[in-house]
Amino acid sequence: MNAGKMPGNGKMPGNAGKKPEIVFVLPDILGGVSSFNRNIINNSSLRKKAYVKVILVSASGWPHPRITEPMDADEVVDFRYDAAENQYAVLKRLHGLFGPDPGAIFCNEAIEMESIYHYGTTKTVYQFIHDFYNIKLAVKYGAITDVFVTHTQLFRDVLLSSDPGQVKAFQLLHGVNIPEAAALAEPGDHLKIVFTGRLVEGKGVQDIYCINRLLRSRGIEVEWTIIGRGPMKAFLAEQWKEETNIRFAAPDTTEEVMQIMGAGDIFLLPTRFEGSPVTILEALSVGIVPVVSDLPGGIREIVKENIGRTIPVGDNEGFADAIAELHSDRAKLQAMKQNARRLALEKFDIRATSDHYFDLLLRFASFKKERGKLPRIPVGFRLDQKWLPNVLVSFIRKGFSS
Repeated sequence: MNAGKMPGNGKMPGNAGKKPEIVFVLPDILGGVSSFNRNIINNSSLRKKAYVKVILVSASGWPHPRITEPMDADEVVDFRYDAAENQYAVLKRLHGLFGPDPGAIFCNEAIEMESIYHYGTTKTVYQFIHDFYNIKLAVKYGAITDVFVTHTQLFRDVLLSSDPGQVKAFQLLHGVNIPEAAALAEPGDHLKIVFTGRLVEGKGVQDIYCINRLLRSRGIEVEWTIIGRGPMKAFLAEQWKEETNIRFAAPDTTEEVMQIMGAGDIFLLPTRFEGSPVTILEALSVGIVPVVSDLPGGIREIVKENIGRTIPVGDNEGFADAIAELHSDRAKLQAMKQNARRLALEKFDIRATSDHYFDLLLRFASFKKERGKLPRIPVGFRLDQKWLPNVLVSFIRKGFSS
């Protein structure tokens, strides 16, 4: 239930130079959204033109691993709340962190959009569309959004089609740090396959065991590395306890993740729900071949036949088929690895893509729209009322749950 300066960023809050203020609001969860925002902030040559504040949002009891790597921000705020609180009180407290000065606020999730909807902001509102979850937010909170930013043509076209004359929507590519040129790993007798992501059911990590069994039934042995943290860790350890061709890793830094990935041949992502995963770009950057779920949006726009394979969601036989194909044709596999690395260099170098984001954010004054009267969107449940004291709401809810 606190909001304070997060230790460890080494900078004191305060925009003494009165630079344009840019606020990034994101969940304090280790994963693609945090990597995306951190990559933009840490790598743009335009970043010093702004005062950058990062607000990391988390709820008590979240099972997710927290962000571990620093962001090159002038101020990092750790905003925490309890699910038992009056949601209006939570939204008002978060609103107080946005600050009174004009600037830009970069929204990634629902809670900051709710806060702006009910309490307003002097800042220009940029809503980032990561996936179809954000499309739902765009429909709900489009009236307070000044600029939509997407990483795929699909999402941009969907937004523009709603009202081409009024909606401002820009497609800007993701980016990652591209490692220095190095010889791509030569496939050995056993292909090395890497999964990286949060260890949750939605990422399909539980299906890897079945894919391994299918490969073995065809006489194909591979070596697996599963990189990540999350609530399914214990389940996976039990699932694989009789197998010796797997290792689990949970590095603290992106650099360590990239080193492990760079020794692999194939990046496997049997996910159920995705926008444009940063992990796919990281795989391309180290020259390993993505074999991933066929989902609309970024995956289909990035993963073409010359660099990887897309498989229907949940089709474990299809994933095994793709791995078997590359196992039997090492020349094709090596050519695809080279193509993957080349694509990353040409389109997804963070040093170029991050500047495009900051350039758009620094143009905040030209995008700010006048707000009309907004329809009422209720918050939460019966006890979530502006007039009810937060202490009383929390007391009642905790009493009922005990």
